[in-house]
Amino acid sequence: MVRAKVVLIETSSGRQLPEPVTTIASPVPVGALRIRLPEAVKPGTYFLRALNGRGEDAARSADFEIG
Repeated sequence: MVRAKVVLIETSSGRQLPEPVTTIASPVPVGALRIRLPEAVKPGTYFLRALNGRGEDAARSADFEIG
């Protein structure tokens, strides 16, 4: 999914956080993606959503906790 945009979504509200937003620039190992979170991200349950070049949903991660 090279060139997919990856965004962070708050699970409870469905709200997309304004950052981090990361674009996949090269192939990565399956199941691996490292994103640096800004300190403004509050503890809670989140998931990652990948958007294709047209801004359409391409993939969704499992929910995970940030503490």
